[in-house]
Amino acid sequence: MDFRKLNLITGWGVFLVATIVYVMTIEPTTSFWDTGEFITTAYKLEIGHPPGAPLFMLLARLFSMFVSTESVPMAINILSAVSSSLTILFLFWTITHFGRKMALKGEDTANNTGKIIATMAAGVVGALAYTFSDSFWFSAVEGEVYAMSSLFTAAVFWAILRWESLSNGKNEMRWIIVIAYLMGLSIGVHLLNLLAIPAICFVVYFKRNKPTTKGLVVTGFVSLVILGIIQAGIIPGVVSLAGSFELFFVNTLGMPFNTGVIVYALIGITALTFGLYYTHKNNKPVWNTVILSVVVIILGYSTFATIVIRSSANPPLDENNPENVFTLLSYLNREQYGDRPLLYGHFFNSPTDAQNPRSDGEPLHAKAWTVQAKTGRVVEWFSEKFDAEQYIANSDQPYELSHEYVISDDRKSSVVNYDPQFESVFPRMYSSQANHVQSYKSWSDFKGKPIRTVGQDGQPTIINKPTFTENMRFFFRYQFNFMYWRYFMWNFAGRQNDVQGHGDLMSGNWVSGVDFIDQERLGSQENLPSSITNNFAYNRFYLLPLILGLIGLLYQLYRRPDDWFVTLLLFLLTGIAIVVYLNQTPFQPRERDYAYAGSFYAFAIWIGLGVYALFDAAYNIKKKQLINTAGAVLGAGGVIYLLESLQDNGHFFSYSVWYMGVLGVGAVALFYFLGKSVKSATPIAVLAALITLPVPILMGADGWDDHNRSHRYTARDFAANYLYSTEENAILFTNGDNDTFPLWYAQEVEGIRTDVRVVNLSLLNTDWYINQMKRKAYESDPVPFSLTETKYRQGTRDVVLMDESSNPQRVPVDVDKAIAYIAKDENLRSMGGGAKLAVIPTKSFYIEVDKDDLLSRGVISVEDTAFVSDRVEWRIDRSYLLKNNMMQLDLLATNNWERPIYFAVTTGPDSYINLENYFKLEGLAYRLTPVRSPDNRNPNLYGKVDTEKMYDNVMNKFKWGGMDSENQIYMDENNLRMTNNLRLQFSNLAEELIIEQKEEKALQVLDRSLEVMPNHNVPFDKLMVPIAENYYELGENEKANEITKIVFERYAEDFEYYMSLDPKFAVQLQQDIQISYSVMRRLRDDVKQRYPQEGFGDELDQRFQELDKAFDVKIQELEQYRTQPTMRF
Repeated sequence: MDFRKLNLITGWGVFLVATIVYVMTIEPTTSFWDTGEFITTAYKLEIGHPPGAPLFMLLARLFSMFVSTESVPMAINILSAVSSSLTILFLFWTITHFGRKMALKGEDTANNTGKIIATMAAGVVGALAYTFSDSFWFSAVEGEVYAMSSLFTAAVFWAILRWESLSNGKNEMRWIIVIAYLMGLSIGVHLLNLLAIPAICFVVYFKRNKPTTKGLVVTGFVSLVILGIIQAGIIPGVVSLAGSFELFFVNTLGMPFNTGVIVYALIGITALTFGLYYTHKNNKPVWNTVILSVVVIILGYSTFATIVIRSSANPPLDENNPENVFTLLSYLNREQYGDRPLLYGHFFNSPTDAQNPRSDGEPLHAKAWTVQAKTGRVVEWFSEKFDAEQYIANSDQPYELSHEYVISDDRKSSVVNYDPQFESVFPRMYSSQANHVQSYKSWSDFKGKPIRTVGQDGQPTIINKPTFTENMRFFFRYQFNFMYWRYFMWNFAGRQNDVQGHGDLMSGNWVSGVDFIDQERLGSQENLPSSITNNFAYNRFYLLPLILGLIGLLYQLYRRPDDWFVTLLLFLLTGIAIVVYLNQTPFQPRERDYAYAGSFYAFAIWIGLGVYALFDAAYNIKKKQLINTAGAVLGAGGVIYLLESLQDNGHFFSYSVWYMGVLGVGAVALFYFLGKSVKSATPIAVLAALITLPVPILMGADGWDDHNRSHRYTARDFAANYLYSTEENAILFTNGDNDTFPLWYAQEVEGIRTDVRVVNLSLLNTDWYINQMKRKAYESDPVPFSLTETKYRQGTRDVVLMDESSNPQRVPVDVDKAIAYIAKDENLRSMGGGAKLAVIPTKSFYIEVDKDDLLSRGVISVEDTAFVSDRVEWRIDRSYLLKNNMMQLDLLATNNWERPIYFAVTTGPDSYINLENYFKLEGLAYRLTPVRSPDNRNPNLYGKVDTEKMYDNVMNKFKWGGMDSENQIYMDENNLRMTNNLRLQFSNLAEELIIEQKEEKALQVLDRSLEVMPNHNVPFDKLMVPIAENYYELGENEKANEITKIVFERYAEDFEYYMSLDPKFAVQLQQDIQISYSVMRRLRDDVKQRYPQEGFGDELDQRFQELDKAFDVKIQELEQYRTQPTMRF
């Protein structure tokens, strides 16, 4: 049996299986989060968020070039699927490489059929386990960068193993060059691939040297140096040095823009070429390889030139505008996201240094066309040459046009200096955001160490500084355990549901399916409510993948400790090292398991090797070793049990050790005894394959439904619905990723409503984005801002103080005059440290309204005139405005109701700047009107509803993304969260139609809501209560009763489960208990009091009374407990 040929064929067979799986479950269009942005930037080669992914963009463009527009997202998603399948291929070959090394032991396996079968089985089981792993499968079926990033990690790791397998010779260094080139290319996808460098270095070390302590330390240091050189040296350094050249040649020598970059590139190319020539001529192969590696890394990294080239073309999507070396450097450094402390820094309550509270940051340079006086003094500067020329043309002064790089933001006093006595090494709890602080205290059991200091007011005060123990407790409990280990266990133990978790018992935890283990962590697993068991992501693997992986880990450690160490490094650096580096705060906007896929990849290697370990146990394990292992497991479990008993924190860890020990040692023992009776290796190898292959099959079978996104178009259609909610040439304010990226996709890729200008309020805090909004994009006219670029540049008017001390009567100010006041530089107020802030002397504003003009233009209707006064007045009760709010006021001052202005319903009150009383709901967006709405008692509605327009949108224009299908589609939490908005708006529309006595239309709307969001795809929850109540209002009691019964039973089932829990668990669910109780009580009151239903009302009341008694008893029990954070593994 030819090992190499079989290895090749089997590997491609596994690749084919993975490809079929991923293509069958792929999402046919965009998804939520970043996918819409990545597909958009790839399709039209536009610029996405920092630090960019130009290689992914180019390859995705290649994949989408030859298909129709409607097939573009599928083509790019298939790129991710194929990248993932290739990752599986390299994983298979990696496992078989390690397996073959253990099989060889100095002998050839060419004719050893048993060993070959066992090695192939190891590769198949390990590769398929990763194929069906939760996190990797998720990334494989959407157009994101993480699938391709995994491919590069897998490729370089396999490449170094391929190099290792070669005999020493001059040609083997070609593989090192290939690895370096792949590393350079991977920078254009994601930086995660660089974390494989230490593992690669140790492969080289173990092949070339006999391991010693000194050698291991030196190799580790060298590997980190190489990693640092690439990540902190080459990536920013190449661009930073180019910036220094550019600054010298342009500002000092007066040369044209880009001269310095060209000279720098020529010098660099010449130097590297000479280095290659010199080292080759003088027979210095090591240095020649080093220089050549640097060359190919830079060559791969050069894909970022695409970012600069395309940004210079000013495409509609051009985030950060990285069109020169200075803006590119800011883009690469992700400066818009700010910094976080890593190895040393402040805590959440650290005061500033009283002696030196702030210091200056690095100045930001900008490419500028300057207007200069005869003396050479710069009068003004502009980013566009045309604007500078216009300034000169409109001036009566003899100004001259010049060019240079100017300091656009000196960043004076931009760096906060904290009191040194409140800083610490390895700070984990640093965010001062209120909800973060509360969570820090909960996870860490915060008490703090009181330290006496002087407060900002100069008075003595005491601040409780987090202790190092509390700091590390937060690190282990939250950052490591909850934000890494939980994800690890999702993949290799099982998952509770797809609801994002923040530490509670019912959301996003890992489960194993072994009840006596799970109940120790999460409470009783008997009579689980259907909200858990019917969740598609309720996956139970019974710890089998984990057990198999631990067997492989221990086996590789015993048989090949050098290979084990390399695999361990890959596992740790793509796992725990990322945890340390990210230093994540609580309440992340989404689950972050995708960031640790490389770590799960490494563990899949051990899963595969676990198969070979079972086979090998038949011949090479000794009875004494087996007994000692069993004893060690039993003893370790016993010790852990005793420690857990002392802490009174459950016994899940000791039970897990015993359970895994019994199965693991039992499996090894089985093969040990088989080896005594079966002499031929072939049947043993086949049996090992048959026993372990069900593990990935179980993972695939249980994970299929929550990874199958076929037939789901929700992200695209929901985005289209936002756009369909607006009038022609509208301006639509959005705020988050999921109400922005899918809209960009809908417009840029599918051409849906390109007349609408989507304005993201988060990005509107930046000058480059405001500049983009002032340009025409497709059929959308420029946003009519009046402020010129000089008034909103970065570092200028980032914050506008609201100080009405000079206006004690709170007299409203014309918003036009308010903007004019803000724009005047002489009104800037000097602050400490030389900084100046814009000030506005009011918090009350108005806009003049010409009723007759608006009526003639159709902005208002005849019916609206009774509610329209001569001006729109409102008040913003804040101490300051951010730049985005300033630009909103500017738009209000200049728009004059010419273009419809909308706010997406998902933006939230903070974005509305207190204009809610003038809102009209027209779908998934509120329209700003001059019509003041009467107060309403609907807590889910701002302003009023334009029933005519919204009815037309909902009934005739909106699309439903496949959730209206009779067949089930997978609606994960992100999708269900978006349907909440739809159900709310259906309810709001129906309620308003009932008030307007349009009962027939109201009924049609309610029926439509059930038709497009059926219970089997969008499970009925508390948001269905107002739907049922509206049915009752219309006299549709049968439909209302059906909804009421379904919703009541859902929450009753949850409630009964909560009541069955031990108080130490139930106390953690008090909010859930209250929600369930409130929903049931409201429904009971509906059918007994507000809308009496004979028979059904009595039945529901009796059911509620029974639950109410249990509620009273449970409340008394819970009063004896208080919530405490618990460690969950």
